[in-house]
Amino acid sequence: MSNLKIRLKQYSNTAMELENSKLKIITDRPIEKGGEGNGILGGKYLLTGIGGCFSSNLFAAANSREVKIDGLVLDISATISDDLPKHFSKVDIFISYEYCSDEKMLEKLIIIAEKACIAINTIKNGSTLGVFKN
Repeated sequence: MSNLKIRLKQYSNTAMELENSKLKIITDRPIEKGGEGNGILGGKYLLTGIGGCFSSNLFAAANSREVKIDGLVLDISATISDDLPKHFSKVDIFISYEYCSDEKMLEKLIIIAEKACIAINTIKNGSTLGVFKN
């Protein structure tokens, strides 16, 4: 079993920054919700992770089969529950693109990418989550 780890450090009174030497990624609440607006909401990062995971698997599957995809766009929509605790009760990925060299194969590639995506599998199959004070 392998692990992925990240470290977030406090950036401001309401924001956290990913500790990474190459990228500056900040999560924060919008000003109207008491934040400073320095970054996007964590929930949007969760959706970004889902889309990034799916697309990287889609590109890998396409490239290994010599299928060319250009102008890929993922519109990701999440429904926030009315009940407490708040959570995403539904997430949908809408796929569009400018060009695909093999339209028939693309349908199979989408299924492969969905099944290979760790983020999607975590949402679909659940996971345990622990929060601990060091």
